[in-house]
Amino acid sequence: MLEEIVNIIKETPLNKGHRRLETALVVITGGYWASHFDFGLSSRIESPSLLGRGRAADIVVNVLLPFVFVWGKLNSQPELSRKAFTLYHNYPRLSVNTMERHMIKQIGLDSRLVNSAQRQQGLIHIYNTLCTQGKCDCCPLGSKVSSNGAHIQS
Repeated sequence: MLEEIVNIIKETPLNKGHRRLETALVVITGGYWASHFDFGLSSRIESPSLLGRGRAADIVVNVLLPFVFVWGKLNSQPELSRKAFTLYHNYPRLSVNTMERHMIKQIGLDSRLVNSAQRQQGLIHIYNTLCTQGKCDCCPLGSKVSSNGAHIQS
């Protein structure tokens, strides 16, 4: 499995590579699981996949690319680490989540500025390390917020 994951990154083109990475992880269903969510529990809707593109994108950004980046560093494959980092850096935005919505409102950001997975993860990192810890005074965006006139809520 490790070899396959590393090969997927090696073979993925930098241009629009996110689509290939997601496709590699999507799991299409058929037969019994197309109409069931659990053993003996049928669903009203037919699901074409067990793991869809959205969840695959989350896995690529949060697991696959960071893992391959570190694996390349630990195994003297700097070109692999660079490629994983570049794919991450260029990855388009994922589905919007609650933390992102909170941070956009809290900081008073234009949501169009959060146009990549990297920026989304930056907001989530600030939320986890500062907002949830009550460290508004240490926040690198604190001076930006106050100079823009946005109100910071506790």
